[in-house]
Amino acid sequence: MTPTVDLNAILALPVEQRRAIAEAIIDTLPETEPDEELSDELKAELDRRLEDHRKNPDDVVPWEEVYAKAIARIKK
Repeated sequence: MTPTVDLNAILALPVEQRRAIAEAIIDTLPETEPDEELSDELKAELDRRLEDHRKNPDDVVPWEEVYAKAIARIKK
């Protein structure tokens, strides 16, 4: 039997109760994901990015700026 959830009822709960439900669900997830082999294309892209970072270690964006831009995009 597949359990059903009334999402609207959950969304009507106060934020703290919704957070507690979300954390309880997250706590049931495994600590690590099963090992999956990366594609050659993804490995190459990761290698390219790592090499770029090594060549330009100061070419970074502060976390606060990344976060602010992400929040701004979500709010649009």
